[in-house]
Amino acid sequence: MTIDIVLEEPEVGVWDADMVAVLEDVMTILPGGTNGVTVRVACVWNADKEAFDPRWEFLDAGGQPMTGKAQRATNLTGFFAYLPLFWLNALRDAPDEFTPRASYWGRLLRSVRIPNELENEALKTLADLDSRLIAADPHLAEIARGIGQATQVAIGEGPGAAKFNMLPLGIEAMLQRTGLMLRNENLWPWLPLASHGQGLQSLTVIFLLQAAALQQLTEAERPGIEAVFAIEEPEAHLHPQAARTLLPHILALKGQKLIATHSPYFTQHVPLHDLRLVRLRGGSTEVAAIPRRIVSDLPWTDQVASLAVHSGAMFEKDSVGGRVVATFWFNEALADRLKACYRADPTGAARRSAVDTLRHSCRVMVSPDDERELGFHGRRMRGEIFFARRWILVEGVSDYLLLHALGQALDWPLDAHGVAVIDFQQAGSPGIYAALAEAFAIPWNILADGDAESTKFLSQLRERGFRENDLRTSGQFVTLPPPNNLEDQLFADGHEALLREVLEKAGCGHARGCTEADLRGLVKNRKTDYMGKLASRVAGDPQLAARMPAPFVGLITRLREAGHDS
Repeated sequence: MTIDIVLEEPEVGVWDADMVAVLEDVMTILPGGTNGVTVRVACVWNADKEAFDPRWEFLDAGGQPMTGKAQRATNLTGFFAYLPLFWLNALRDAPDEFTPRASYWGRLLRSVRIPNELENEALKTLADLDSRLIAADPHLAEIARGIGQATQVAIGEGPGAAKFNMLPLGIEAMLQRTGLMLRNENLWPWLPLASHGQGLQSLTVIFLLQAAALQQLTEAERPGIEAVFAIEEPEAHLHPQAARTLLPHILALKGQKLIATHSPYFTQHVPLHDLRLVRLRGGSTEVAAIPRRIVSDLPWTDQVASLAVHSGAMFEKDSVGGRVVATFWFNEALADRLKACYRADPTGAARRSAVDTLRHSCRVMVSPDDERELGFHGRRMRGEIFFARRWILVEGVSDYLLLHALGQALDWPLDAHGVAVIDFQQAGSPGIYAALAEAFAIPWNILADGDAESTKFLSQLRERGFRENDLRTSGQFVTLPPPNNLEDQLFADGHEALLREVLEKAGCGHARGCTEADLRGLVKNRKTDYMGKLASRVAGDPQLAARMPAPFVGLITRLREAGHDS
């Protein structure tokens, strides 16, 4: 794995002069005249050692390893003096973290300063109390006299003596014995940390990290320092509400936060642009994220500059190549206005094609409206879906239940194969989920009804920049035969008797003898009731599953035969 750590000065002259002096040998000048430092970190497998070897190297402006003075070890020390790393792994043991030898707790204990007057008073009090405790039992004095003979034997002169020390008679020794007591409520007793549950113990270590970092940064007193916090599984041993509550506390840490988590409750509140999906594919580690900007091949012109002013910061100029940069996805109407900016360009056809290419590339970007839409509608499922290996987008709960039942019946359970079924009608639009899937390199399919709604969904995807031909030829966008919705298709496939039976078992006593028109009304008005019973039957009967609507059966069959990443 290779990671590039890039530091860029936000404006010319912002970085502290001492910092610039320390990093001078490894610093580069960026196109805008600002300073920058890039460190490449790699872990390379060493076959002889059978272990990974870490490697560090500073890069020049062209991305090549620096030579000469830049290779000195002092440069790496200076770099991390301004970018200190605070690391907390998932296997944190709170009792071990609160021992004097532990890095964070030990640092805090060593930073404690007691005024001399108070220290002398405390030592005098401790010495007096120590003497009184020892004198309380004469047997202790007899034991001390017996042990004291060892000094006479060893030295050979004088009677020798021994004395017990029951209390620490030094401030440093006292601090080394400092322990942590906690209580959950005012009326509850104070208990040692080890007597509390694993969740609370884990939380105390996280807040210990925060306190230790603050102390270290305060002591450093160097302008320009920015800490990096790397925390693994912060939600360990926490219930869902506590995991969600923890996020604001971590975000409050002053510096860059790198969090590794497997908690959907924690993830669902993280802004979409801050998410990084890390997965292992083909023996390599891949990292996917939503891009914040996409640089095109289109030149920046006065006409584009005017359009940018009136398009809500949708476009900006690339400072390096003078090209058009898109910051959000944009619709076809705005694409036409951008094409018009090149009307007088002699290569107008090529420019128009480049605009279409840019719009297609931008489909993966997320606008503030997208973020708000998912924050309002999709929070209940946002966390879970990012841990899936494939998404299937459906309209509603009935489709969700049927797909899971088919997976069970066809010996390809969806959860076991990392497939998330997203009923987007209750949690946003298909466009935003398709965009997220593309951005995070998650294979996806959409399965819709054959009615007018499917036309609307396809239009939403086209509006965002997806190409209809690509969607249909790849099999990503599949519908039931027009104009049927799921209930209509069940009737068309000859399941009327079955629907009467499951509705009767769902509490509709008159379903058995009502007219077909009334039955259709019951099915459409009581979707969850009928599908709950039907899905249960389908899951346990492969032959019945095979007679369910062909697009549903076909999708599960294709995924089972080809593998979920196809």
